[in-house]
Amino acid sequence: MKTSIQPAQIDAMLATLSQALAACEARDFDLVTRLSEQQESELATLLPQLQVEVASLPDATRERVILLIAQREHLQREIANWIGQMRDEMQTVSQNNRLLKTYTS
Repeated sequence: MKTSIQPAQIDAMLATLSQALAACEARDFDLVTRLSEQQESELATLLPQLQVEVASLPDATRERVILLIAQREHLQREIANWIGQMRDEMQTVSQNNRLLKTYTS
């Protein structure tokens, strides 16, 4: 049975995720945001197709979808780590600011 989900569609999404991961590593907030939005939009289109065609997906396509999901989870972890680092840095700045006010007054 032929599916409407094409390997090129999955490969394009994987390429977007790869770019988003690289942007995350480079701490390029604007690019991460833009690529994440693009990826979420593409995924929103793909999910209904997957729900209908999951039983008829060829093994190779199924493996690419599993890789796509794993890469997406990896991106989400990286973004969460980045947010945690930013929170820690902001707490340090806040503490330093309080110390500065205490000892310069």
